[in-house]
Amino acid sequence: MNSHDSSPFFSRSPVSAADRPLSIKGRFGRLSFIGWYGFLNIISFFASIAFSLAVGIFNLGTMTLDNQFIDMLSGMAGLGYIALLVFYIYFYIVITARRLHDLDKSGWMMLLMLLPLINVFFILYLLLASGTAGFNRYGAPRPALFWEKLLAWLMIILAVLSIFSAGSAVSYMMGSGELETPQEMVQKGTAYF
Repeated sequence: MNSHDSSPFFSRSPVSAADRPLSIKGRFGRLSFIGWYGFLNIISFFASIAFSLAVGIFNLGTMTLDNQFIDMLSGMAGLGYIALLVFYIYFYIVITARRLHDLDKSGWMMLLMLLPLINVFFILYLLLASGTAGFNRYGAPRPALFWEKLLAWLMIILAVLSIFSAGSAVSYMMGSGELETPQEMVQKGTAYF
């Protein structure tokens, strides 16, 4: 038996036949939630780019938006973008409700995301809280599939790298004088008074 067979990361966890990941019923652990969230964003990104190319809003040769962008959104293209938005919101609700079910909470708790500032803490709760062990009122825990784990860790690594790169870019711009510090902005803004 090699090391991959005994590793829980590479093991194939049997998922019950009744589990449909795109159904609101069931549970998602942390890695499944992050993996499906990443998958949803990747699919939505490429679908919106493909749709923009198909209707002629985005020009791949010049990498620019067409001048009649607003006019095109008022016609059939606008309906297409609304359909993409409805698709995205529906599946975001599904994966969030399944994550809440893993925490033994009602899916209606996702309405907390509509409240400013509370939504930040709520998303951190979804990402960091461990699900209930064993059965809860929403069923048995659903083991994360290999591709969900892989995509989740890729999303985590990309998020950490983007935070560090944004911080270093801001630090560089502040050090080179291209970006004003908050103290400089206040001094220049209140110089009139």
